[in-house]
Amino acid sequence: MLSFLKKNKVDIVVADLSMPDMSGIELTEKITTDFPDVKVLILSMYTNEDYIFNAIKAGAKGYLPKHDSTSEVLIQAIYTVAGGEEFYSPSISKIVLKRYIENAKNSGFSDISKKIQLTLREKQILKLYVEGHTNNEIAHTLNISTHTVKTHKNNIMLKFNFKSTVEMIKFALRNKIVEW
Repeated sequence: MLSFLKKNKVDIVVADLSMPDMSGIELTEKITTDFPDVKVLILSMYTNEDYIFNAIKAGAKGYLPKHDSTSEVLIQAIYTVAGGEEFYSPSISKIVLKRYIENAKNSGFSDISKKIQLTLREKQILKLYVEGHTNNEIAHTLNISTHTVKTHKNNIMLKFNFKSTVEMIKFALRNKIVEW
């Protein structure tokens, strides 16, 4: 297959997960690495969640189970994937969506915001920045020095590797680190 791709212009490869020389996952990885313009559509009897997600991670742009894919669905999938979009049969879409919803429910905050903890004072200061207060106003509100405010802000910026105050505020709002 790979030697064929080297010699011929191919837009899409329809692959199975079970193949004689290498798995469909390995083939997909090789194709997406060595031939980035070639898209891979998986057509397989396997509908196990791990197979599906490994195929997606390997770079497959579509996944169809053999048992519930008609020739019309296969043709639609080929045209969709060849056109640059992803295509998953309804049964595969349900599996992908279910995993996505489970992950969303289990991760109230982004991974980075879970790993990095802010102190109570840092959260107070961040909330006041989100509300639009200046360093002097924050210092006055919390009855601390402006230097202390700047030190806490610097610590927050370092923890998350922010480059600007705007980036810090956007991140705090987007990840609901502070309520506004």
